[in-house]
Amino acid sequence: MITFDPPSAHRFLHSLHTAVNAHDAPAIAALCRDDVVWQDPAAPATLHGRDAVLRFHRDVMFPALPDVRVERIDGPWLAADGSGVAVRLRISGTMTGALTPPGFAPTGGALIFETAEFSRLDASGLLAQHTVVLDMLDLARQIGAVPQAGSVGARIGLWMQHV
Repeated sequence: MITFDPPSAHRFLHSLHTAVNAHDAPAIAALCRDDVVWQDPAAPATLHGRDAVLRFHRDVMFPALPDVRVERIDGPWLAADGSGVAVRLRISGTMTGALTPPGFAPTGGALIFETAEFSRLDASGLLAQHTVVLDMLDLARQIGAVPQAGSVGARIGLWMQHV
């Protein structure tokens, strides 16, 4: 694993976020090892390998949110041993395409959500592991898959859970 220092963390994050903001799936994949492990709750399963990362962004993420934008809101934070970097992001976009899987239909509405992301690079500077953490309940509420807290739908769902 590579040892991060503040300049290398900023360089890596800049490269990754520039590729996402350019909607450039091949550029994202090029930052990854052949055997990268990418965990993202928006993906159908843990992504194993550079090609899986490419396909996820090209075939799932960018079609669902073709205007997606990533903005760093906090960090980066370095692991005490220098082996990793964490960052908080704000992701925004318009859901004009389906999110498949699980099969959510396009809403045409704006989405704004925050993530915490944790990355480890190998000795050559390629991404070996990437973990995305986000509030899927908030995202599900924004796309209408789950009723808003306190709504009639939420109260009915709560009642049904007790039945």
